[in-house]
Amino acid sequence: MKTRVQHLPADVHGLSAVARAGISAGANFEPVPVILRTEDISRPAEGLGSEERSALVDMMSRGLDGAGLALAPAARDGLEALRREGVTCVLTGQQPGLLTSPLYCLYKALQACKVAEELSNRWGERVVPVFWNHADDHDIAEVHHAWQLNRNLDLQKVGLAGLASGRTPLGELPISAEAQRLDAVRAQLRGVVELHPGADAALDLFMPRDGETLPRAFSRTMNELAGRHGLVVCEPAWIRPTLSSEMARLISGAGTSTGLTSALRAGESELVERGLAPAIPVDGRDGDQAAALVYQHLDTGGAGRPERTAHRASPGGFLRDDDPGERTAAEVGSLIVRQPERWSAGALVRPLVQDAVFPTCAYVGGLGELAYHAQLGPARDRAGQPRTPFIPRVSLTLVDEETRHALGRFEAGLEDVLRASGSFTSEAEEGTEPEVIAALRKVSEEASSALTAHRSEIAALEPALGITLKKTAKHVRISIEKVIDKAIRVHQNRAGKGARQVRRVNHTLMPRNTPQERVLGPFQFVARFGPDFVDALWRELPATSTEHMVLHLEDDAGDQQ
Repeated sequence: MKTRVQHLPADVHGLSAVARAGISAGANFEPVPVILRTEDISRPAEGLGSEERSALVDMMSRGLDGAGLALAPAARDGLEALRREGVTCVLTGQQPGLLTSPLYCLYKALQACKVAEELSNRWGERVVPVFWNHADDHDIAEVHHAWQLNRNLDLQKVGLAGLASGRTPLGELPISAEAQRLDAVRAQLRGVVELHPGADAALDLFMPRDGETLPRAFSRTMNELAGRHGLVVCEPAWIRPTLSSEMARLISGAGTSTGLTSALRAGESELVERGLAPAIPVDGRDGDQAAALVYQHLDTGGAGRPERTAHRASPGGFLRDDDPGERTAAEVGSLIVRQPERWSAGALVRPLVQDAVFPTCAYVGGLGELAYHAQLGPARDRAGQPRTPFIPRVSLTLVDEETRHALGRFEAGLEDVLRASGSFTSEAEEGTEPEVIAALRKVSEEASSALTAHRSEIAALEPALGITLKKTAKHVRISIEKVIDKAIRVHQNRAGKGARQVRRVNHTLMPRNTPQERVLGPFQFVARFGPDFVDALWRELPATSTEHMVLHLEDDAGDQQ
């Protein structure tokens, strides 16, 4: 397949204040070096001994074998190379979504491989790309579905039945062909991609199988897509003893009751002094709970499955949810040592634990992740860790022939369409939206604002009520927006072919008013273009870039315009 790359400004989807500051300062950003070119990454000092390295490789190998995952030669060689002192990792990761969604999971994986390749060539020593498959995450409602663009150019939600919200880790939730109606899911997906030549192969690759967990299906698919470029996938359960040992040391190793939490609070203060807001406040704010620093997996979920229960910072150490008793950091560390298989790290602590276990030389992450990595400087200093260089994930929009044709009809600039955030209209269609839709949007905004205006007052009665009110306001807004979306679809269907092309542009480039890479997944593109799609990404993705990239995809026959 043919491809063409277009570059747009970094802020086409907006940038947070932390992202702007980090990109502006680059490697000189004091909270964490932000890498704009691989030349700015220094080779780290050796932090692991040969025994630690061999133990890590042995555990990962056993995990991969137990999962039935055969690594590609490049990935297997990389994993074995980790036994040698001086070999380092480029780390990236994400929680596992159905059908390996969204697209940026694949972008992260391939970019980590690109960075590793460049550093290997520069340093003359192997650098291994490692993808952290966050199977400990418990938000099943966020990942048990995937969005597809159907033949009517509408977004179609395809999900697994019978998986309700809960706190059981995703890695502990096996999928049942009967209970989750995998045959029905497959039939739905077939209806979306059956006209594409690679439909059957894509279904076999991306669909979860009876008895797999979502993380296991994710590992299998990612291994197939990126393993030949050296990517090694790791599920935390495979290396749990080492993870928990390092987590216990991080929490209780300072010899004081609040060492880690004090260091995390100091990281917040560093950002605030720069006029930047911390992404995950340790002690919470605006009625929100304090950050979940570590999770204990307790047998409270029924069916023999553990549930993650958060331990949050308190003045004297830690408080466990639904438990009035306060524990010191030393006591929590002792609990972790006694039952290492029953603990996992929260978002703020996880990077510290990962870098204690892996010989990390750089991390590839989204700009949202940068916001909380920037809080970790003092905690890394306290743990004796370097401030791991952070490489912003490449932001990318895919444009196919049909979407290009639609843009040409309207003489629309791609940047203008993306900045419209899913609300693009052609000049011919502007002003034709029914007045009731604008009225409903106003109702949505006013209702949400009216509810949240009372949040601090009700939180004063009971902090949990403030959180409940916030969620209620969100649900009200979402419910009204669903009615608006349906009304817009009906109106556009009546408006004729021109509106159909507008819908194509919005639903393809900014589905659900959100960047494409955060909603759509690789499944449809692999079904349409086959392995050539991943080859095109590998060919065009740079190791580093802060511009927003547009990758124009063409079938072998070229554009038919």
